[in-house]
Amino acid sequence: MKSAAAVIVRYETRADKYSPKGFVRHSAQTETIEILADTWTYLIIREAFFGARRFAEFQRKLGIPRATLTKRLLRLEKNRIFKRVGEAGHHKQYRLTERGMDVYPITLGMMSFGDKWLCGDDTPPLALFHKNCRSWFSAKIVWAENGELLDAQKIRVRIPADYWTPRPKRTQRQRRSTWDGSVQGKRPCSVERMLSIVGDRWTFLVLQELFHGNHRFDDFMNNLEIGPGVLSGRLNNLIRAGFVEKNDARGGYNLTKMGLDSYGPMILMKVWGEKWVSRPDRSHFDFIHPSGIAVTPVAVCSCCGKPIHPRDVSYVCNYEPPR
Repeated sequence: MKSAAAVIVRYETRADKYSPKGFVRHSAQTETIEILADTWTYLIIREAFFGARRFAEFQRKLGIPRATLTKRLLRLEKNRIFKRVGEAGHHKQYRLTERGMDVYPITLGMMSFGDKWLCGDDTPPLALFHKNCRSWFSAKIVWAENGELLDAQKIRVRIPADYWTPRPKRTQRQRRSTWDGSVQGKRPCSVERMLSIVGDRWTFLVLQELFHGNHRFDDFMNNLEIGPGVLSGRLNNLIRAGFVEKNDARGGYNLTKMGLDSYGPMILMKVWGEKWVSRPDRSHFDFIHPSGIAVTPVAVCSCCGKPIHPRDVSYVCNYEPPR
């Protein structure tokens, strides 16, 4: 693994750092996290990109418990990421919808992050070939409007007037209080390596708070309404993984260069959520380039600079794929 904690980054305080009392952010990224931020869910989607279609294929290639797979597939159907097709009397197949296909850029962002930070000196486990430009490539996350590489230290945001929404009265769903990255498939995959660190809802939400500019334990607790034990566990895991460094002198937590680099796939979740999940009558915050223009993140081919569709990509495994 590359040195992640050698340099601690600083970036401008965002206008949405603190939620007003009784309100929460209207966040497409949070809405996406509620659907996708579960390691088994994401690994099932990944296997669909690798060509899995039937229940038995997902179970065999992931080694996932049958009951767990049943529950996740039902949820993916409910969220219209998968659809079941097939005639009566035949085994049903699970197919990615257009909405499901649009998860691919997030997957490429996670893969690029894992290849860079989590493979050590090993060859990345997957080589990608872009059929359109006939080149081997890796994904880059750039601003669609000008092609510049995303730099999280230079991100500015513009908050709309209706950005804040009343805090829901319902209590947050309870999740297990520890996270150890124990959910694993059968591939030595860069996506899976990233998910082994951040692959649950609370960890994604803690990272999101750090990207909103929060650093203090109490601020995390207040904005997320998270229990202190759960929060301590997630922060400790992020510190062990090299995403975060504790700053005792300032009484807070800082993203390392490695942690800041995870912002690419995180904000692609925002793009997906705005397109497929959020209410159309709600405004979203804009990313503002230093030049003053509103910009949108997009995953592109490192060779031709064009956005990537999963049907335009073939691959070679640098490992023995699961049968």
